[in-house]
Amino acid sequence: MKIYIDVLVITNALISLIYLQCISRIVHQKIPALREAAACALGGAGSLIAMIHTNSFGGALGVTLGKLAVISAVIITAYLPENFSAFIKRLFLYGLMEVIFGGCCFMLINLTHSRIMYMRNYVMYFDISLLDIGICSAMLYVMIVIYETVQRRKAAAHKKYRARYTLGRYEITLPAIADTGNCLSDSFTGQPVVIFRSDDMYRQYELDIPERMSFYGFHPIPYNTVGGEGLVYVTSKGEVTISCGKSMKRVLCCVGIIASGERSQCAVFNPCLLT
Repeated sequence: MKIYIDVLVITNALISLIYLQCISRIVHQKIPALREAAACALGGAGSLIAMIHTNSFGGALGVTLGKLAVISAVIITAYLPENFSAFIKRLFLYGLMEVIFGGCCFMLINLTHSRIMYMRNYVMYFDISLLDIGICSAMLYVMIVIYETVQRRKAAAHKKYRARYTLGRYEITLPAIADTGNCLSDSFTGQPVVIFRSDDMYRQYELDIPERMSFYGFHPIPYNTVGGEGLVYVTSKGEVTISCGKSMKRVLCCVGIIASGERSQCAVFNPCLLT
């Protein structure tokens, strides 16, 4: 089969984009557009290992290590993992998706004897035109948008949410509001932020004293949500659990705290965290 490098690189860049979007939803970490584009470009460029032809064990080992290096570079570029365990988790998820996708393609190749799919050195090649790639990508994007819209409306249909924050022996539970406008992400970890509007939490961590704020691991970032706008003090410490009736879900996120003042205490979260 004749392999066209442009089709090879573009299709694998799109596959990398799909993997990264799936992982982002699993770990609840938003990827900045520039880093996502760079990671996809690396994934596409890494597909060039399909051009290597080897029949020796050493060559196969080199190709395998090369593929692992490409995946590692994609993960680091996209997520900038804060520690080794976070890197390993994302590396495992990316590898798992490679195995599932590659396995499905391999099965289709053998069952249908398709001539448009070709697998070599852990890389899939689709013998289709760039126009077909564009059409398929557009259809996939529309499907993703429809799915997210349905999930957000489904989540927003429930009115009585509660959010519990736990850190050590301290625990507080507040009424919660599902707000699709809360797209706030922590600038250090990239994780979404659940905003707790509570004087109790504000006093607990002494957020009006800069020295104590740093001691507890908080840093200020600007925000804008249904409760207003200003500065919110964010930390990655602690656990957040959102419940609705009998259903409960621990969400992977950062926590932002602002004083409630004369307003009622509540938490504000993006319903995407529940999907």
